[in-house]
Amino acid sequence: MNQDATLAPRGPQLVAPAGARLVYGSLAIAFLLGLLPWPGQWRWLVPDFSFIVLLYWNIHAPHRAGLGLACGLGLLTDAARGVLFGLHGLVYVLAAFAALTVRRRLENFLPPGQALQLAPLFVGKELAVLLLGLAAGQTVIDWWTLAAGPMAALLWLPVCLLLHRLAGRPSAPPAAMAQDK
Repeated sequence: MNQDATLAPRGPQLVAPAGARLVYGSLAIAFLLGLLPWPGQWRWLVPDFSFIVLLYWNIHAPHRAGLGLACGLGLLTDAARGVLFGLHGLVYVLAAFAALTVRRRLENFLPPGQALQLAPLFVGKELAVLLLGLAAGQTVIDWWTLAAGPMAALLWLPVCLLLHRLAGRPSAPPAAMAQDK
């Protein structure tokens, strides 16, 4: 038995939990970023920034960002966008539940691998919002909004790296750092 291999993590593998100020502050900034007046011809490419940050915190700080926060943020998004009240709330809760279910598996991947695995969730969120809006009687359907899903997957890497740095987390998962030694 190797005496150097202990069960307790040491050094950069030991990460302090994210503070409430960082979690809620980053969600507030992401929400405000989504409210910016984006140019009309590029609006269909703008991803839901608050959804990206919410999924990040669902994976990396589930004790701070759970289903209740997802529902509240979704309802706030509905009110801000002037859509059917509860539409984003329902979709955010379903996506947060999916992310919380596979959280342990996603933590072992680097951010590009996480983006690849979360891409169907990003596209599914946009599709669900579109189809639920259609079922609720929305008359104007813009299928181009589905492009925001792949854009969110592409933005996952920079958002993930930024929030890793702000939270003081290592950029590689513990399994990858153990292999480097």
